[in-house]
Amino acid sequence: MARKLAVIDCQVAGIAGDMLTSALVDAGASAKKVQDAIFACQDSLKGSRISNASFEKIVTHGFSATQLKLEYKDGAHERKGAEMVRALTKTCDALGLEQRAKAFALDTIKTIISAEAKIHGEDFNNVHLHEASSVDTLADIVGCATALQDLSLLGSKIVSTQVAVGGGKLTFSHGTVPNPADAILHIFQGRRFALAGGQAKEELTTPTGAALLANLAEGSVDYYPSIVPEKIGYGAGSKKFTGFANVVRVLVGDSPVALEKDAVCVVETNVDDTTGEVMGNLVDRLTDAGAKDVTIIPGITKKSRPTYLVRVIADNSLLNAVLSILFSESGTLGARVQQVERYILPRAVVTVPVTIGDNTFNVHVKVAKDAQGNTIGAKPEFEDIKIIAARLDMPARRVLEIVNAQVASKT
Repeated sequence: MARKLAVIDCQVAGIAGDMLTSALVDAGASAKKVQDAIFACQDSLKGSRISNASFEKIVTHGFSATQLKLEYKDGAHERKGAEMVRALTKTCDALGLEQRAKAFALDTIKTIISAEAKIHGEDFNNVHLHEASSVDTLADIVGCATALQDLSLLGSKIVSTQVAVGGGKLTFSHGTVPNPADAILHIFQGRRFALAGGQAKEELTTPTGAALLANLAEGSVDYYPSIVPEKIGYGAGSKKFTGFANVVRVLVGDSPVALEKDAVCVVETNVDDTTGEVMGNLVDRLTDAGAKDVTIIPGITKKSRPTYLVRVIADNSLLNAVLSILFSESGTLGARVQQVERYILPRAVVTVPVTIGDNTFNVHVKVAKDAQGNTIGAKPEFEDIKIIAARLDMPARRVLEIVNAQVASKT
């Protein structure tokens, strides 16, 4: 049995919203459906008007690609984040997008707004957007969500290559800043994506492109996963570069459902003469740094002293960060490191709508499948459970029971 797999290749020219949408159309998504979705955005955003949204075939640096030609007018130079969320919600509802497509679209705009709020130290609902406040931002997001829905890719395993971001400096509404801009860094912060400069001293990855990728792909990989190519799409951007095509490539295919293998490091150390509070903080620091697993095992060491065995599993790229935290936070003087192979069941994080009373929430669920592609486990993200419990003033345990029951019937 095979399962759907997609690779978003942005290691050369980076990624922008229009490029990704164009690549998905080039790979077979209905251009008419995406065009209709883009035009619907103007009805939700006061002061905006779209005069043209067409997909055209072009040739750039010898590559045939699809390019979105978007022409619009927008009377507003800035909008609040909350206004953009309302407009996007209205557009998704008017189009009748599936719940997963709508959730993906809303998560994307919220990622952009959260990044801007962090940068400017403002509240999420009140932060003012400039470059991301016009109708073309909604067009990119809604167009991409519609194309993904049409290709039945939402819920599939999706990875990206490393992300080319470019170099040099950028000048925009807040002045001149180094490239990549702070919004790009905040969008990818804490996520499993590797950024690379690329071949141009210009912006290669836009905030909208970064937010779409961050909410769509599990992370970046150094090598393509095992895949049987089915569809290939090339999406071109509007910029012209010397020496390379400004194109993002999307590969869609099937991957045999089997145990996956990756390489990780296992780091161990013994810590004595410490407290439980210190160990708890150590777990938090290592987890925040991206460790896959942290285990603390109490024991007895020489001279009958109580001790803790700390075992950390992490990506090899995080080894130095893990060692630095261990040495600084635990006081240990040494650590043992092993490079090991790890076999894991295929898993994916999907968004599942859950209804409690009159309220509907989107819950992120990690789904694991066996070698035949059957679901053998579905675990809701407990942070989502805590948020729902707080909003409804319900015990988290009760919320978890309700969510688990609904997730079981939908995965």
